[in-house]
Amino acid sequence: MTASSPDDLDRFLAFADRLADAAREVIKPYFRGDLAVDFKATDTNTGQPVTRADRESEQAIRDLIRATYPDHGIIGEEHEDVNPGAEYCWVLDPIDGTRPFVAGLPMFGTLIGLGHDGVPILGVLDQPVLGERFVGSARGSFLNGRPIRTRPCARARDAVHALTDHRMMRTPAQQAVLQRLMGEVRFTQFGGNCYAYGMLAAGAIDLVTEGDLELWDFHALIPIIEGAGGVITGWDGGPATNSGFIVACGDPALHAEVLPLLQGAV
Repeated sequence: MTASSPDDLDRFLAFADRLADAAREVIKPYFRGDLAVDFKATDTNTGQPVTRADRESEQAIRDLIRATYPDHGIIGEEHEDVNPGAEYCWVLDPIDGTRPFVAGLPMFGTLIGLGHDGVPILGVLDQPVLGERFVGSARGSFLNGRPIRTRPCARARDAVHALTDHRMMRTPAQQAVLQRLMGEVRFTQFGGNCYAYGMLAAGAIDLVTEGDLELWDFHALIPIIEGAGGVITGWDGGPATNSGFIVACGDPALHAEVLPLLQGAV
């Protein structure tokens, strides 16, 4: 995780805080309010919910980026990509976890990532209702300014495992992986969305395995996990940015144990 200079990284970290503040101002008034929900077409029968809060908060972030760094690229869930091949590119998910957001549950967050020549160099996970902000970069990872670290957990049998939704595992091979993991770990927690990765970075969760993800679902989480001492890759062991199937571990030894169970299931 390197930027073109330390000064660049400091400047971008401060700017990412401004972006998260802007999104938080838009999102908080909508939470547990009377909010219409639309559904984007997907290849599942459940659809993907989207609200004004999603669209307006991403637009607020985009407006600040375009005004401050007009040469930067932007990739986001709710609006068209802008110059995605730029040297610096922001990757945005304004509300990761729209379902719990609509249900009035605080298991969602705003994800803001910045890549330099395709490599994630900083990430922000902001939980606007709880007032919690996770930030990760080559400087380390922090929760509301306090340094955080993953915890030691070398064996699956001792691990707290998280997965947002079992429907992410669509094939028999993927379902078999999930069932095996659930049988080997201490327990599995469902429904965390991006917040589970923040808890992994903070040392409360040991393992996250998810599938069927888009770049904006995890780009910002890579610097947060790595800055806290964890490992995040694709199920094949390659860079997470090359895969929609993600495994994150707080302990590299746990990653080495779990990875062989996942390979070949995608």
